[in-house]
Amino acid sequence: MPKRPGIPRQAISVQIPSGYHELPLTGIDSAIGAAEPVLLQSMTGSLRDSVPAALGTLEYLLGALAARSAVYCGIGVHRGSAGQSVTSWLTVSCIDAGEPRNPRLVILDLGQAKLREEFSWRLEPVEIGTRPVLFAEAVCHYPAPDLPAVPEAAEDGSAFQMEALIPSSDGATVAAIEVATTSVEQGPEFAAMLFAMAASLEFVASPSGGSSLDL
Repeated sequence: MPKRPGIPRQAISVQIPSGYHELPLTGIDSAIGAAEPVLLQSMTGSLRDSVPAALGTLEYLLGALAARSAVYCGIGVHRGSAGQSVTSWLTVSCIDAGEPRNPRLVILDLGQAKLREEFSWRLEPVEIGTRPVLFAEAVCHYPAPDLPAVPEAAEDGSAFQMEALIPSSDGATVAAIEVATTSVEQGPEFAAMLFAMAASLEFVASPSGGSSLDL
């Protein structure tokens, strides 16, 4: 979705599902630095050798999310429909969408922007109450990480991504809820969770004038 400069006029309140462990979006370098010796002490062999590279990648990704107006990032481990373990990432962002206007026009612009991206997104605009929401899903492909523990990794990896894009009533702020998993076949199972989060989301006055999240 398009990212515009500026501070969102509103903050957001949303219900985070159980099972997610929150990751830092501030003080990232300190948190990563504190985690490294603990992980190194608890691992051996190729897993231990992968710790610095994995933490470096995580630090970069968290920094990039913070720069893109993310207000929450969490990782969770769940049970799929067949009883298998499924890991997912959950991100919530609060984005300045420009001058106030009809939120349905904002949805139209967001959908058109999605269709211009490199991935083949499936879009579904819906109404939750009287609020327009754009749901999007796609199987996306990314370069595989260079980790000693997985030397047989393919040239790229696939992830199932699902998003709910929700404009405020004045169209000036957009909340984005994104969930991603490398368990591609189980990805659609997150639809009910994403819909429930979108239904729980509310825009609230930001006391600091900047983006924030009230869980």
